[in-house]
Amino acid sequence: MHVKKRLCSRDEILVRRGTVSNDMDGTPLFINEKCEGYRVNDTAVSLWNMCNGITFEELKEEVLRISNDNEENVSSALGEMVEQLKEVSVLDTKRVNRDACILR
Repeated sequence: MHVKKRLCSRDEILVRRGTVSNDMDGTPLFINEKCEGYRVNDTAVSLWNMCNGITFEELKEEVLRISNDNEENVSSALGEMVEQLKEVSVLDTKRVNRDACILR
């Protein structure tokens, strides 16, 4: 039996780390807090820019809104990308108290 790994709970938000720059030929680079650079494409940069305090589900919904792909493919591809960005330390998750965000 294959159990899917849960990426983020609904109480976790995606948080960018590091910066984006370009190498000498103009290729985008993610640079983590250890000053390690990783060459990426424009799509990766666009997705990383969306990770400004939103949940994985919110990110998935936004990508589905602008994509022609189905939910399963988008979820799988985003999940892989989020894990890769976390591995190179340019993306992290942060637990938040969603109850504190409710206006009374």
